[in-house]
Order: sequence, then C-alpha cells, then structure tokens
Amino acid sequence: MTTSEPLSLVSLFSGGGGLDLGLEAAGFETLYASDIDHFSCVTLANGKKVSIEQGLPFLANALIEEADVCDLSGAEVLARIGKERGEVDLLAGGPPCQAFSVFGKRAGTADPRGQLPEQYRRLLTEIAPRAFVFENVYGLLTIENGEVFRNICESLSSPGQGLEYKLSVFRLNAANYGVPQKRDRVFIVGDRAGRSLGAIPAVSTLDGIEGMVPARTVSQGLRGLPEEGSKLAHNHRGRKHSQRIIERYAGLAFGERDPKTRINKLDPSKPSYAIIVGSDKGGGKGHVHPVEPREVTARESARMQTFPDWWEFFGSVRHPIRQVGNAVPPVLAACIGKVISERLFDKPAPTFPALVQSLGQSHLFSAAELELLDAWADMRVSAPV
Repeated sequence: MTTSEPLSLVSLFSGGGGLDLGLEAAGFETLYASDIDHFSCVTLANGKKVSIEQGLPFLANALIEEADVCDLSGAEVLARIGKERGEVDLLAGGPPCQAFSVFGKRAGTADPRGQLPEQYRRLLTEIAPRAFVFENVYGLLTIENGEVFRNICESLSSPGQGLEYKLSVFRLNAANYGVPQKRDRVFIVGDRAGRSLGAIPAVSTLDGIEGMVPARTVSQGLRGLPEEGSKLAHNHRGRKHSQRIIERYAGLAFGERDPKTRINKLDPSKPSYAIIVGSDKGGGKGHVHPVEPREVTARESARMQTFPDWWEFFGSVRHPIRQVGNAVPPVLAACIGKVISERLFDKPAPTFPALVQSLGQSHLFSAAELELLDAWADMRVSAPV
C-alpha cells in the first residue's frame, strides 16, 4: 500500500496521549481518540488546540470523545469519522494495566479492569482495521500462569466475523528505544493481510554494546528544563515537603529507596526507574530528584516519558502524574509506528532523528549520535517474544 495520504488511526484508552503522539510522529493521523477519564480528554483537547496553533500535526484532525469503552459502538465511531468497516488503517490502545501489573495485586480477569481487553477485541471486530496495536504491562505474560496472555492472543488473532490477524508480539524496554527510563511493556501488533512485523530495531543499549548509542540517562532527560516552579514549563510545580522529609531525601544515595515513601533517588548517570502511577484512590508519586531533596515534578516525569514540553497535562495534583505514568512513551511509540508504517503498509516513515525532532526530544542526543541513528534500521534488533 503506497499513498500520499496519511495512515488513519483510531485510538482507544487514549489517556494522556503518548501512543497517539508517537504514532502521529511516525506518519499516522488520529481521526478518533477516546478515554473515560475527563481530565485526560481535556489534556487531549488542549493538545490538539496548541498543536493547531503551532502548525504541528498532532491530533489536528482528531475527534476527541470522553466515553466509557463499554458504551462505544464501532459502527458509530466509523460513522463519526466518515469511514466504513475495514477502511481504518490502524486501531491502537492499551487497556488499563493495573489488573495485570507485577506492582499491583495481579488480580487479572477477576479485576473489572481485566475485562477491558474483551472490549478492545469487540471494537476490533466492529471496526476491522487493516492492523492494530495492543499495549500492556509485561506482567500480562505470566498472570494466571500465562493463560490470560494466551487467551488474549487467541481472541485478537481471530476476533470474530471472519477476521483473522497475523500477530507479532514484542516485550520491549523503553530504555532500548531512546527513552531515559527503564520501562518494560508488551506490544501485540496484528496485521489483517497476514504479514509479520519481524522485529523492532533497538535505538540505544543498556548492555554497553560497542557501536550502539548508550541508553539515555536522567541527566540527559532533564537537560535544559527550567528550575522547579518556573512558569516557563507546564506541570512543573512539585510537592511541598516537611524539613524531616527534605533531610531524609538529602541523605539518600543514588538508587537508594526512602523507607517511608518507598520511592528511589534517581541516578543522573542512568535511566530513570519506571514512572509510578499509584492506585485509583490516589495519585502516583514521582521518584526523588537526583540533585535536589524533593520528589520530581510531573513535568520531570514527563521528560522521562519523552513527552514534548508544550504538551500540558490537566487536572488536580494527582491527575497529571497518572496521565504521565499510564502513557506509552511517545518516542517508543514512534519507533513502533515507523516499523508498522514501513513493513505493514509499505509507506516510508520519517527517520529516527526526524521523529526525535518532531517530538521535541533533541536534548536527548548529540548531533553525532543523531547522525549515527539516521541509519537506525540497520542497527541491533529486538526479536519478537
């Protein structure tokens, strides 16, 4: 499939917009984005507005809807975006992952959130896109001795109404894809035409492999960011700590966990730990700043996730960090989208340096590193699970 038209994208469980931003940087066009969370939808709508004002492509033509996925109808979604069943190029989304996370209670399908993959399957059947991306935590691989994962793969490969998708399954660490954060996730990519995605070439390495760009670090992620509290950056005001907490944080060594708040002090020379989301009863906490005796701000966490600085998160104190923590890092999403575009749709995608620039992440790489990464497709690959 070769065309000058952008590849169409329908986004479910859109949250703070990380998956959409990355896929759009790679050449997809979001026509519909939906989430049940009101503040996430405000974030998406504002991002669309700012993107249009700045002449950027992100969400510029997206219909953004606050909705419970259980109430969505594939036929209604298609009607709203002027498409017929089978015409959408890509369906993308990551059902809320707390039911499967190794950091949670791992309730799996016993948790109501564990039933949401079934809603994804239903809408996959009703929309019948040419391809899809399903994202989740790596704990999905082992919950209930792997039975949940096997059932999900079976349902996505044959979702119904005569549909069949060839699956490519990847367990990817964001730190291997230019993201200054260790974040382990599973991606299932399905193709209606029966093609396999093959592999996702790695961008950076945690293993010190010669000839590879090293994994990005916390200090690189924070490079050029104004001081905490500055009005020059969105979502950059941190929590107020008591003197007792300040002294405790000041005494932590890099990588050490605070015994009370149970969060770690970031090492400036290494990637960040995964961003913590928190429970439904409260927001997640950031990690401890590598230099200052305080928790990182939502903006600093967003830097670890590779969100552009102009992308603002809305809601009260706990909402922005939940949107940041639940998201797919945009640079990782762009790497996946680039491979999908080129291998499943035979459509050229931007180079890795172009993806980095469009997402406002040039601070992560030197000019020499970006020149090396211009030949990204020839670098070390990450094989399917």
